[in-house]
Amino acid sequence: MKILQWSMTIPKDKQKDFIRWFKEVAGPILGVFGAKKHELHKVEDKQAVGRQLAESDRFVETIYFDDKFNIPDYFEAVKQDPRAWKVSREYEGKFGATNIELRVLKLQ
Repeated sequence: MKILQWSMTIPKDKQKDFIRWFKEVAGPILGVFGAKKHELHKVEDKQAVGRQLAESDRFVETIYFDDKFNIPDYFEAVKQDPRAWKVSREYEGKFGATNIELRVLKLQ
């Protein structure tokens, strides 16, 4: 399985709206371009165990694909779809996402 994982910081005052928007708009729109599953998690900000990376206002978005899926095709498909492209720009524009990191993972 191939996985795209974004982590980002969302300002505290926009988090509630961001979570609702992700569930109602972004997840359904961006999750259809070959994805098997699309989910959003908030990073725990209180340390429960040693070595845990506790971060305030941090979210992780994860999209899962089959092993044979060509990841560049996902990005190209989003760019070619006007609605999806607009939604992909709202993370930063509408919700003030910062410190965005992208990882491409492969399930072993």
